[in-house]
Amino acid sequence: MTPAPLILLAPSEDKASGGVRGKLPETSAQRWVRERLVTLARTGSPEAVKKAFDVKDLALDKARTEALALARPVPLLPALSRYTGVAFQALDAGSLPPEAWRQVFILSNLRGLVRGDEPVPPYKLKMVGIPGLKAHWRKTLPALLEALPDGSVWELLPGDSADLLKGWTRPRHTVEILDARGKAVSHFSKKYRGLVARWLLVHQQGDPRKVLRGRIPGCQWAGVDENDRGGLALRLLVEP
Repeated sequence: MTPAPLILLAPSEDKASGGVRGKLPETSAQRWVRERLVTLARTGSPEAVKKAFDVKDLALDKARTEALALARPVPLLPALSRYTGVAFQALDAGSLPPEAWRQVFILSNLRGLVRGDEPVPPYKLKMVGIPGLKAHWRKTLPALLEALPDGSVWELLPGDSADLLKGWTRPRHTVEILDARGKAVSHFSKKYRGLVARWLLVHQQGDPRKVLRGRIPGCQWAGVDENDRGGLALRLLVEP
């Protein structure tokens, strides 16, 4: 039996509120981030707090309150319920079976590598917000990535998130999203990454040759090349 495909996604700034209050389970690496975020919210300078959250006014107050709340039991939602940005709207995880949620892994600034059904609290955190955060996850992520189950890996990440995977040697497939002129799509690329992820999960198919025969709404497949991750780079053309 062919192992189910695995999907890597970036988190979204937009997140659902609420959840079931409980103690946030964490590893030592996750605790390192949480404790520093709480300390920053308590004692950080106004400039440092703004840098960490990259919002202002009422949104800044909310982000700081959420960070302070991490010192105690907090509302928790599964990752695929918490993240509500464009890619996650296109993925529409709520219409997928629970088993499919376990095939999605999200690179979270707060939590590291989070499986789709694992708990995430309300939070906001930029990678530059905590000194040493990027180096911390670069050091920690390799062991988490190596522990992923068998299956073809689809790296559906923007460049800044993909940078965290440097040095990981497991082959993985990627998707280049292009407009009708063959230029990379940036503004709407999140939507199409979500649609590709949904197709992979709905059809439980990770073989690039079979994916190329699939239909992504509003798009058409335009070819394939080898990528620098040991897998294939599929080209997805967005229809005008």
